[in-house]
Amino acid sequence: MPYIDVNGTTLYYEVSGSGLPIVFIHDYSTSHHLFEPQAEYFSKRAKVILFDLRGNGQSGKMDVEISRIVDTQCEDLKGLLDGLSVERAVIVACSSGAVLAQKFAYLNPERVINLVLVDNYFQGDYTAKGSKVLELFQICAWVAHYLPAEMFIRSLRITYNKWLSAYHILRRELVHERTTELIKQRLALRHTDSYGFALRLQVPVLCVSGNQNERVLEQVRQTAAKYPLATLAILEDAMYPSHLCQPQHFNRLLLDYLKDQQCFQRKIY
Repeated sequence: MPYIDVNGTTLYYEVSGSGLPIVFIHDYSTSHHLFEPQAEYFSKRAKVILFDLRGNGQSGKMDVEISRIVDTQCEDLKGLLDGLSVERAVIVACSSGAVLAQKFAYLNPERVINLVLVDNYFQGDYTAKGSKVLELFQICAWVAHYLPAEMFIRSLRITYNKWLSAYHILRRELVHERTTELIKQRLALRHTDSYGFALRLQVPVLCVSGNQNERVLEQVRQTAAKYPLATLAILEDAMYPSHLCQPQHFNRLLLDYLKDQQCFQRKIY
């Protein structure tokens, strides 16, 4: 299995295909498996890079201060690209992983060709604590992750009854979840004001969301409106993760977008 030592940790990664580099970044509760349908599709057309973030999947432990997690994961990604001799790449990130992707693009704009944010509803200043009731509810939700995964499989199956490919991947991720490190990463989002650096992003951004969750869709709409160079795309009959609920439509959407951006036309990586 391929591992690389970067930035004081070990990252698990997979590379397939050749040509335009596309890096897929999972969210804070899953692993590289979240983008399996995209890896299979795009490896025939591009150089696909999957990896597990520090504290997730098969990568090293989350051994940094909570306030440094997002910055450290950005450094990890830069080290991975350096180790693979990739100067620039398209970055596709989902949900909480999109916060990391945005900050990486802000800190390293010369390394990013295009940014694709899927179901990105993590925005705003997370240092604000909000109501005590909301905080208590959030803490209870986090603690629930320590319960046996089997307790949640039935409800997961009901929720994703129409999207079985999404269910099977999410079920596997649920069983292998690294709960303590998941909570640390969730806490790290409270220290990350992604709105602040989103406004200053100067790379093209594609925001994608499904239409089956109005709250998420509205947040994604608001997010897309903040970027100087943004395009919004909505997938019909999809919810989080929309790229798994409608993998064929998402793959075609992303391919068409990259073609429109002329990412395949000349060597810009």
